Amino acid sequence: MSRMLFVALTLICLPVKAEVLTLSCNGTMKAEDQEKPHPITKMGLVVNFDAGVVTGFTAITARLEEVNANSVSFKGTNINPSGAEWSVHGTIDRITGSLDAAVTWFNPKTNKLLMRMNYELTCKPT
Repeated sequence: MSRMLFVALTLICLPVKAEVLTLSCNGTMKAEDQEKPHPITKMGLVVNFDAGVVTGFTAITARLEEVNANSVSFKGTNINPSGAEWSVHGTIDRITGSLDAAVTWFNPKTNKLLMRMNYELTCKPT
């Protein structure tokens, strides 16, 4: 009996492996005012399921909005020291690795969109 209790307590006290997915992404980024997209190579993204965040888009920490077997959607906003809002929202297809995201820079003082960049990437775990 005491041996079973020891085993049970040991399993309870063991640290749980963190659910963090580190990705390397390739594809394109295109600002709305540009004719041609820019190639993106080895863009690093981190999906931290435990913390519920995605990081790697221009210092924006995005919150996971929905996670299921097929996809992960995320959205977040950061205030730049200039007062501009940097936002990202996107979706990662967990089966194909396809990631579509939009990053916007917005000035709330003037109510003006400063820039919008669309990302079309394919990501692989590193």
